[in-house]
Amino acid sequence: MDARFLCVVPLLAAAAGCGGSHEATPPSSKTSAGGSLAAPAPRLDPYKAGVAYGRCMRAHGVPHPDPDANGDFHLTPAQDRAMHTATPKQHEAADAACFHLLKGTVSTKPLSRGAQRAALVPLGEVRSCMRGFGYQLGKPIVKNMSRGRAMFGFEYAPTPHSARERVKIRGAQHTCERRVKLAARIDAIIKADRGEDR
Repeated sequence: MDARFLCVVPLLAAAAGCGGSHEATPPSSKTSAGGSLAAPAPRLDPYKAGVAYGRCMRAHGVPHPDPDANGDFHLTPAQDRAMHTATPKQHEAADAACFHLLKGTVSTKPLSRGAQRAALVPLGEVRSCMRGFGYQLGKPIVKNMSRGRAMFGFEYAPTPHSARERVKIRGAQHTCERRVKLAARIDAIIKADRGEDR
C-alpha cells in the first residue's frame, strides 16, 4: 500500500499539520509517615518538551519546526515542504532518537476504533475536495503505529510528474485541509478519545 498525504501524529503532540495537546497533570501531594507533605512531582511542560524534540529532530537532519505555546506542532505549507526534504528513513531514525524527549507529555495509547472511524469523516471530505481540483485520492485510512502515533492519509494519491505539478497538488491539499478544518477536527477527535475534551 502506497499511502500518501500522510500525517503521522505522536498522540497527542502534533505533526504534519494535524494537532492535539496533552498537558500532564501533577499528582496530588501526599502526607508522608512523618506528617509533612511530600513535594508534588514536577509538572512536565509540553512546550519545553516540544522545543527539545524539534531541536533534536533538526540535529538529526529533519527540518522540524518548534511547537506553538501549547507544545503542539502545526505545520505551515512552507514547513511541510521543508519536512518533505528528509526521507522517510531519516524521519524514522530521528524520531527514534528524539521521541524520549516527549515522554510524559504525549499519550502512547493507540486510538480507539471509534476514534479511527471518526477521523475517516474529515479525511473523506478532503478526498471530495481534492476531486473538485481534479485529483483522485484513494480510500481514507487511519492506522495506529508504534509509540502511540497514528497515521492519517489515503491508500494512494496522484504522483506528480514535475516540480510544478507537485506544487499544485500540495497547494490543493493545503486548501482542502483548511476548508474542512482537518487539523482542528483531528485534534478534537484525539482529545475526545483521550478524555481531554472535558
